[in-house]
Amino acid sequence: MIYKRGLKVLAVFALSAGYYLFLRYTGVGIPCLFRYFFHMECPGCGVSRMILAISRGEFREAFLSHPVLFCWSPFLLWIIVKNIAAYLYGKPVSLHKWEQAGMILLLISLAGFFVWRNHLLYFLG
Repeated sequence: MIYKRGLKVLAVFALSAGYYLFLRYTGVGIPCLFRYFFHMECPGCGVSRMILAISRGEFREAFLSHPVLFCWSPFLLWIIVKNIAAYLYGKPVSLHKWEQAGMILLLISLAGFFVWRNHLLYFLG
């Protein structure tokens, strides 16, 4: 059972690594449909630029690409690793109270960042 789940996790990592390499060497990423239709940046706009900047060791550029997710990335990595481990061993995925509170604060931060960034872009032209 763990073998099949491990292969699925490995496949997701391989696809992610393939997308990263494609993005890094071509500069062509997944277009943001939210931005295309609504002419505003979605809460996720800048994540690809942030990951590329982190991979090059350019942490200032990574922060400027998406400051909210850059600051929350240690927490997100913890949640991702914890959930992958639970999935691999067939355990139910559950979050402690502090992790649930962290997820709520992250979502509030992303919503606030979305409003701030688009409000600022609207007034700056």
